[in-house]
Amino acid sequence: MGSRIKAAPAWDSLTRLAVLGICFAAGTLGGFLFSGWSGDNPELLDYLTHYFQMAGQGNGVEPALLSSIWDLMRWPLVAFLLGASPLGVVGIPALLTARGFLLSYSAAIFARLFGFPGVAVSLAVFSVTALVAVPVLFVVSADAFCQSMGRLSGQRPTSWGQRTQALSPCAGLLVLAVALQQTLMPALFTAVCTRFFIT
Repeated sequence: MGSRIKAAPAWDSLTRLAVLGICFAAGTLGGFLFSGWSGDNPELLDYLTHYFQMAGQGNGVEPALLSSIWDLMRWPLVAFLLGASPLGVVGIPALLTARGFLLSYSAAIFARLFGFPGVAVSLAVFSVTALVAVPVLFVVSADAFCQSMGRLSGQRPTSWGQRTQALSPCAGLLVLAVALQQTLMPALFTAVCTRFFIT
């Protein structure tokens, strides 16, 4: 087992990305399956129906700026920090698995409770995350995974400055994601709720 771990830094970038992709896909599948086992919840259905109706009437709660920043940036930040430790070899794949599970579970719950309108709500709520924040998470995680593997084998790690500079485009994309979460997402969400939940 030890020799296999020692050989891990020899993995090329495509292999590392494939490992992280498999972990994310496993979490996504787990979230989808778990949503089906959780059973119907009349209280949750009533609560969400009322909330969607309120949002369709223009009374939805817009996300707070700090909340959007924390929601979109915490995952890449944790991945980046895990790269500073050999524990990231295990922690980063676990992080991707958890992220896939939570996204899939939330989207699947909406779809299971409301059918096609729930799918539309999921697309409105999670599209910014899926199209911008998740790819950024993969880029940061792949870099951090490589750093953790190098530390595990005793290689000299890349300096924090070099890593920060290399990943600076990701920071710009996350700023864009926050801006879209504050502007585009509420507009899409309100339009979907108006279309499907206001009679």
